[in-house]
Amino acid sequence: MKLFDTNWKKILLLIVISMAIFGAWEMGMERFYEKALVGASNVVLKVVKNDTRIELEKNGIGDSYQFRVYTRIDGKKGNYPQETGGLLEPFVIVLSWQLFLFFVLNSKSAAKLLGINVTVFVFFQLLFLIFLSNYYSSAIQQFLFDMMLDNFYIVALILVIKDNMLYPVFRNKGDKSRN
Repeated sequence: MKLFDTNWKKILLLIVISMAIFGAWEMGMERFYEKALVGASNVVLKVVKNDTRIELEKNGIGDSYQFRVYTRIDGKKGNYPQETGGLLEPFVIVLSWQLFLFFVLNSKSAAKLLGINVTVFVFFQLLFLIFLSNYYSSAIQQFLFDMMLDNFYIVALILVIKDNMLYPVFRNKGDKSRN
């Protein structure tokens, strides 16, 4: 008998994994992830625009941080902030789901989905930060940035739904309604 053979056990496992990931997130994993995104963004920005960079700084409210973009705006050096919350927090959902899949799928399928989903999600976040660097210089990038802002939860949800459609982990084995 498989340990996670019923949906309620799987849901309970997903909740426990999510709480553990969120705990780790609050204990420092968020800072690590912020620094990794900033570093990767700056590598791309250095290739594209040598006078633009993104830094991570405390925003003065508790222990929270924000991105600060340094760039040229209308030919002059300028900088502006961007909060990190809505951009970074959905990664907790993606990571929790991916770890959960290792308990309910075979390792090869779970690892494949982990690679695909994390790559797609991080790609969208890097793209978002690159759009942020030209927010005041390009109407198109401003539009794309505004469109993406606060939609990373939706991207995370789409990845979870996609995986559950490909590998229906919450479907009972006796369910014959599947085509």
